[in-house]
Order: sequence, then structure tokens, then C-alpha cells
Amino acid sequence: MNFNDELNGEAEKGNVDQPDIREILFRYLRHWKWFVVSILFFGALGYLYIKFNTPKYKIETDLLIKDNKGGLGGSNDLLKDLDMFTSDKIIDNEIQILKSKTIIEKVAKSLKLETSYFTTVGIRKRELYANLPFEAELIKPYKPITDPDYAYHNKIAVRLLNPKEAEVDGKKVPVNYPYQSSVGLIRIIANPAWQGEKAVLLNVGFNDINLILDAYNDNLKIDPVSKQATVLNISVEDAIPQRGVDFLNGLVSEYNKAALEDKDRVTSNTLSFIKDRLSNIKGSLGSVEKNVEDYKSRNRIANIGSQSQILLQAVGDNDAQLNKVIIQLNVLDNLENYLHRSDNDSSGLPSMLGIDDVSLLGLVANLGEAQQKRLSLLQTVPETNPLVSSYNDQIAALKTAINSSVTNLMHGLQTTRIQLESKNKQFEGSIKQVPGQERGLLDVMRQQHLQDTLYMYLLQKGEETAMELASGVADSRTIDAARSSKYPVKPVKRVIYVLFILLGVFTPGVIIYLKQLLNFRISKRTDIERVTKIPILAEISHSEDESPLVATTKPRSMVAEQIRALRTNLQFVIPKESQKVILFTSSISGEGKSFVSLNLGASIALSGKKVVILELDLRKPKLHAGLDIENTVGLSNYFIGKADYKDILKEIHMQENYYIIPSGPIPPNPAELLSNGSIVTLIEKLKTEFDYIILDAPPVGLVTDAQILGAYADATMYIVRHNYTAKSQVHAIDNIYKTNKFHNLNIILNSINLQHGYGYGYGYGYGYGYGYGGYGGYYQEDETPKGFSLKKMFNKK
Repeated sequence: MNFNDELNGEAEKGNVDQPDIREILFRYLRHWKWFVVSILFFGALGYLYIKFNTPKYKIETDLLIKDNKGGLGGSNDLLKDLDMFTSDKIIDNEIQILKSKTIIEKVAKSLKLETSYFTTVGIRKRELYANLPFEAELIKPYKPITDPDYAYHNKIAVRLLNPKEAEVDGKKVPVNYPYQSSVGLIRIIANPAWQGEKAVLLNVGFNDINLILDAYNDNLKIDPVSKQATVLNISVEDAIPQRGVDFLNGLVSEYNKAALEDKDRVTSNTLSFIKDRLSNIKGSLGSVEKNVEDYKSRNRIANIGSQSQILLQAVGDNDAQLNKVIIQLNVLDNLENYLHRSDNDSSGLPSMLGIDDVSLLGLVANLGEAQQKRLSLLQTVPETNPLVSSYNDQIAALKTAINSSVTNLMHGLQTTRIQLESKNKQFEGSIKQVPGQERGLLDVMRQQHLQDTLYMYLLQKGEETAMELASGVADSRTIDAARSSKYPVKPVKRVIYVLFILLGVFTPGVIIYLKQLLNFRISKRTDIERVTKIPILAEISHSEDESPLVATTKPRSMVAEQIRALRTNLQFVIPKESQKVILFTSSISGEGKSFVSLNLGASIALSGKKVVILELDLRKPKLHAGLDIENTVGLSNYFIGKADYKDILKEIHMQENYYIIPSGPIPPNPAELLSNGSIVTLIEKLKTEFDYIILDAPPVGLVTDAQILGAYADATMYIVRHNYTAKSQVHAIDNIYKTNKFHNLNIILNSINLQHGYGYGYGYGYGYGYGYGGYGGYYQEDETPKGFSLKKMFNKK
């Protein structure tokens, strides 16, 4: 196994043994200072957010919705047979009623939420609610064509000077009288109970009622405490706890009031119907009783026989049932007539007296509720509003369903009526068999019994309905009155600080990640190892030293140590004494091949070997200028036969045993000169005199000079520069390696800037230990000046 295979094996083993997570962590941890600054910055932003954000409190109340409505309650409810006042509450419906804008609008207007008052405390405005020196009322808003909502977008400054005079935007105006201000016609009303400073200045803003309704509708949360319970938890968040408490208490009050009004309206219609029927029957009953009395007096009958009495009782019961059926048919007939009316007035909904069909009663109740909501909505929105259209569709659908149910029920009642009338005919036949005088008495008593039964039935229902109307009990009960939380629920300081600190952590992290993701240059060793198996022979750190021979001028520097490591590894690449020629090239200019080749030669010379370096970059020579060596005669002269190699060989005075052959004047045809065979002769002559021959060739990615020289080299060092060479160039290098264009090809990663984060534990494995956090004392740099600066803190040069 050769040395290249050993290096490849070690690299692959290192990739397996060392998890990527450490490199990823190091990539971020090396920027810890920026993370600290970011966390402090976002922490300060979080503090300012909490400081300037208005805190909000949570206000809650619990409302019990009774399952069954019953005026008198109990299992023996007198109204149970009518089924008018014992319908189950649907919780979802009640939630929608509580959140309806009709109820919210009544509460908002009763609390005068159309006007907001602000005072300045420090640099933050604080809204006021109760205990104000005055009230401002917007009678008619100013609506310019360009901004119809101008009155709601601007504020006015108001100061109460005395009980009769106020100051609006710097102008004195009388109190309790309309005044045309910049936002419209307003009126200032003094508070006679105000005991504080009268000259306090308040900023007054007026709110659009529709925006208030939308805001409270969105803010209002109503949830059942459990799936089986009929208790609703109602909550709202408000910056002013007392305003939230007043709002929830007003909401529950308006909800109960609306429920009672709806309940009383139905009961009043029923009571009116019963009174009309009683008035008619009362007259008929008096006439029938008079007929019975006259018949008994005229025929001197004191009592009727037992058989006739039984027959009379049966006839009376049948007549009573027949009358009930007739009443129900009348009620259904009234309901049918109502359904064919074009208006949607819920107040005209007929009474459902005597109807015991549960589904029909439910449909009629839903119809009345939908009509009531529609009328309430029309008070604030036009007929063309989509919500009104939705209620119109709902009412039409309910009327269709009710009409179908009424038709079916009337058919059934008509059948029952025919059956009862048939029984009456049978009874009449039986009555004809009774003796004449008894038969006549039976007829008149039958009429009396019929009217009396019907009168007593209606009288009873009338009393029960009157009691229901008088009771006025709501179908809900407040379990807990509205109460505010002790501390604000928004913003939650702990959550805000955690969120902003997380932002402080993630922001630099994302920036570092994106920077790494968008970086198309080689930034770490693995960028090379992932693409090619070419061994990386050495890693040379970035040097700011002005001297070209760092290995000589600063032998204990980190770069000098790394050059010595390269020199050590070199004996494994070219172990034989006959292998003396080393070629240096790169992909493009500026990757540092001249610096590395020059310092490697100096390091080899320091070990006692005799070294010569050839400046073969005939197009852009640099070595002679850095070493301050004359370049009037050089390789270009030798290649055309105008000079001997002894004439162009020059000693490098900064290092013993180190020589250079400069490039000479720049020729017009460097590639042709390198191909004429003179370079072979020169190298053979130099081998007899020098231990190592270093060829500083041009970049292989630009010209063919390096490929020509590669045929004479025993080892090729390909220079790749950290954060300079493009990652795409590695594929080109790998292609050169696979096509064997250069002998013994190796890569040297040059100009590594540790401050820019070159991997985790850089240098580990080469015996230096100059990883993250220290360099192990194997070298020393010049003493840096002491002192603090931001430039020094963030490692910027």
C-alpha cells in the first residue's frame, strides 16, 4: 500500500469515526459572540414589546341554560298538554344568540363604547373608561368624499374648563350644546359627579359601531363547560377590566331580556286568542242554560232518568272532543293563512292553542325566532345585506316545512272530526228512543254540557297562560357574575421573552446556515473529500506576514509548523532518493502555489538539503519580485540558447542551500519553449547538483504549461485555497487524477483562515493540536497589542 492509499484510508476512517454533528455544532459555536449580541438585541426588543404593548385581562362569567322551560314546573305542569312552553334549549342556538350583533349592539350603546378616551402616561397612551370629567357624543360625523370614515380615523383634544365650558382643539365651546368640530357635529356633556381635576386634557376618538360589533364578536368566546352540561363559559379579553365586566353583565342581561320578550310575545298571542273564544262562548252558554231552565219549567221535569243521564254524559264527552278538534282546525287554519302572508312579522304569529304535535311546535318556534332575528338585523343593515338574505331563505324553508306539516295534521284532524260526528249521529239515534219529554230535555242539556265543558277548558287555559305571562322567569341563570383575572393574560412576559430569545438564537443561525448553503467555494476539508479520493497532503493556514519566506523568518509560527508537516509527509510520497522533482500547480491564479512551493523549498533547505526552485510561470512570474532578485536573465533565455544554467542560477540569501532560477524576460510563446526539450536537459543537470528540484508551474486551469511539465515531475502538488477555489474545480482536479495526467498527484489546502471556521478540531491527526480553542504551544506568533476593540472582539481584520 502506498502513502496515498494510507492517507485515503485515514481520511475515510476519520469521516466514519468523527460524526458530522460535531462539525455542525462547531460551525455555529464559533460564532458565539454574534449569538450573544443577537440574544441581547432581541431580548431588548422583547422588553420594549412588553413595555409598549397594552396588557389585556380576561373577564369570565358562567351562565346556566335551563333544559326545559316551564312556567309552573313540575311533572304536573298544567300547560304540558299544550306543549307550548316546554321545549328543550339547543346550546349551539343559544351561543349564536349570545354572539348576535343585535345583542352586542345594545350592550355597546348602553355602555357608550362608540366613544374612546385616551390620556398620555409617559410615552404610552392609556385608554380611560369610567369616572370621566365629561362625555363626548358624535351627533353627525363629518364625511368628506375622499375619506368617508374621516371622523373615525382622527381624534380631538378636549379639556373641561368648568361645568359650562370646555375646550375642543384649543377652542372654547359651551357644554351640553352641539358644536361643529373637525370630525363632525359633537356635544360635550359635563359629569356633575366628577371630583378630580377639571382641566385634564383627554384625546377623544369616535368609533364606527360596525367595527365595534366585529371586534367584540371576534373577541367573545363562548364554550360549554362539558359536552353534557348546559353551562356556558363566556369570556372576553379587554385592556380595561371594568369595561369587560360591564360588557359581559350587559350581554347576559340583554340575552335574558330578549328571551323574555320573545316568550311574552307568544304567551300574549295565546292569551288574546283564549279571551276572544271565551267572550263568544260565554254568550252561547248563557242562552243554553236559559233554554234548559225554560224547558224544565214548561214541562215540570225535576230530574232525568239514569239511562238518559249516562247517555247525556257520553254525548257530552264526544261533543267536547269534537270541539277540541274544531279548535285545532281553526288554529291550523289561522296558521295556514299566516304562512301565505308576504310579511315576516313575528308579532302576527298565531297562537298554537291545543296543538300537541311536537315537530310542528318546534318549527313554529324556530320560525318566530328567525323572524325576530331578521327584524333585529334590519335595524342596523339594509335589506340587501347577505345576512338578511340568509334569514329570508331560512324563513322561506321553515314556512314550506310548516305548511307541509299543517296539511298532514289537518288531514288527520278532519278524519277524527268525521269519526266524532259519526258517533254523534249514533247518539242521536239512541236519544230518539228516549221518551218524548226526556228526549227534549236531553237535547237542551246536551247543548248546555257542551258549552260548559268548552268554557271551563278555555277558562283554565286562560288562567294558566296569564300566570305564565305574569311569572316572567328567564330560561337562564347566572352562576358566577362577571369577574376579571388578577393579572394580564396578554402579553405573557415569560412567553414573550422565550419567543424573542429564540428569535435571537435562530436569526444568526439561519444567517450562518444560508451563508453556508449559498457558499460555492471550498470552506472545509470535506468539500474535497466528498468529491475525490486524491489525498490531502497538508493544510496550510493563512498568513498575514509580509515576508515570502515565513519558514525562515518565523520558524516557530503556525505556518512554518505546517510547512514542516508537509516536508515530513513528502518523504512518504517520494521516498526514493532518485525522486527529486516536485511540481506545484493550481486551478487559477492567486491560490498560493508560489508561496507554498517557495516555503517548502526553504523548509527542506533548513533540514540540510540543497534545493533549487524554478520560476516556470513564464507568463506571470512572482517569485523573483518577492525575493528581490534580478530577473534580467532567466529560464526564457536558457530555453532559446542565450544563457547557460550556471548563468541563471542564483542564490537565495535569506536561506542557506536554497537557490532559484528566475523566469527571465516574458516570452511570446511559453508553451513552445517548454516543449523544445531544453527543460529536460536542465532538470537532468540540476539533479546532479541538487537534492530537490521544485517546479513552480502556471495554473493548470488556464494554460497547458503545467501539463507539459508534469511529465518530468516525480510528484505533483495541486494547491487549493480555502474560501477561494470554487467547489466545481474539485471535479476538474478529480478528472485530472483519474486520467493520470500528473504523476503522484496530491492536494495541499492552502490559506486556511481559522477565524472563518474551518471544521471541528482543525489539525488533529497531524500532531499539532492547533484546533478550536488553542494551539497546544507547538508554535508562537508575534505578541499582539493588548486592549479591547469591537474589531478584535469579532475577529475582523
